[in-house]
Amino acid sequence: MSAPIVLPTLVSNSNEKSMKRLFALAALSMFTSAVFAQGNIMLMPFEALMNAEWKAEGKWKNGTPFKQEVSYSWADDQESVNMVTKSYLDTTFTDFGKFSTGVHTWDTISNSIKFKVEDVHGNVIDGNVRTKVKTIMYEYVYVGENDVKTYMTDALIWIKPDKYMFKVGTMKDDEWQEVYLETYFFKKKD
Repeated sequence: MSAPIVLPTLVSNSNEKSMKRLFALAALSMFTSAVFAQGNIMLMPFEALMNAEWKAEGKWKNGTPFKQEVSYSWADDQESVNMVTKSYLDTTFTDFGKFSTGVHTWDTISNSIKFKVEDVHGNVIDGNVRTKVKTIMYEYVYVGENDVKTYMTDALIWIKPDKYMFKVGTMKDDEWQEVYLETYFFKKKD
């Protein structure tokens, strides 16, 4: 004959502490499951940008117009973030449409977020994403005329839930050295 199974009661102090730990563990488990259900937790800095279209207009340092609409969404596998960008498609700044697509992934080897963007002309830019509180910084090498390489940073700086400052330029030791564009992205109203 086997020994009877004794279930803990909620009356004793040690069991009460055990139950509190169990409830805390269950709550943490549910929270973690909810976060992972939305995608890779390491890509959570993009969550505030998801499932919306963001619009910005301004002028580059040289005076040419800047207009862009960007949307972010989780990939089907929930392990990467997709990005679609609309911008000017010509040098006369009259033809506006889908300009590029991008993907953000968590790289387990470097323990960092990587991104890759391809535009309609076949140009590819890839680099790293750094986050600082609610700021998202894209760091990449831009190859310009005569194959001159410039280390660039594009920063989305959180202002409020429907507004980000957007800066494009060069940085050194987290300080802006030169800014080529400064404008704001606004969440488009439905």
